[in-house]
Amino acid sequence: MAITLNSSPRWKRATSLRSGVRKRNLNRVGEGGLFNQGSEQGSISLLTIGLFVLTVSMLILVTDIAAMAVAKRSLLHASESAAIRAAHNLDLAAYYRGVSGVKIPIDCQMAYAQVIEELNQWLQGDSEFKREELEAAQLVEFNCAGNRVRLVTSARARLPFVLPGSSMNYLEVNATVTAESDQKG
Repeated sequence: MAITLNSSPRWKRATSLRSGVRKRNLNRVGEGGLFNQGSEQGSISLLTIGLFVLTVSMLILVTDIAAMAVAKRSLLHASESAAIRAAHNLDLAAYYRGVSGVKIPIDCQMAYAQVIEELNQWLQGDSEFKREELEAAQLVEFNCAGNRVRLVTSARARLPFVLPGSSMNYLEVNATVTAESDQKG
């Protein structure tokens, strides 16, 4: 009686048998049982397209918000510059009489003229602070009393991205600035 030795050990044969059984069982379950592949075809594509559209929409929204924040900051810079220029207009008569009750009284007529001039220069010039989205800036309110100047400016800012079907191409940005000198103590 001759004994023949099998070249592959028993444990290899057992795992290959087991893996074959598993493959067959998975195939049987996948064919008509738990995982019906016919109903899931394309669901990954829909999910990917949906996430892509959501990501692009969020990117557009964040870009528009950031552009409006930068445009508002640019308008604020121009308003601060105009307010500082207005605050430098000293009312000499009231200053030398000393009856105004403040250390440095402001000449309101000259201050108003300086504010308008500064805003026009900002709109017309190539200032590094002026954003190209801004247009139609205007002085909405000017208050001047004693040593205080208050400005409210407004501008129309164009959105960088407009969503299809949206009629919103522009937003209104406003800036309020106050400049004042020290009062007598």
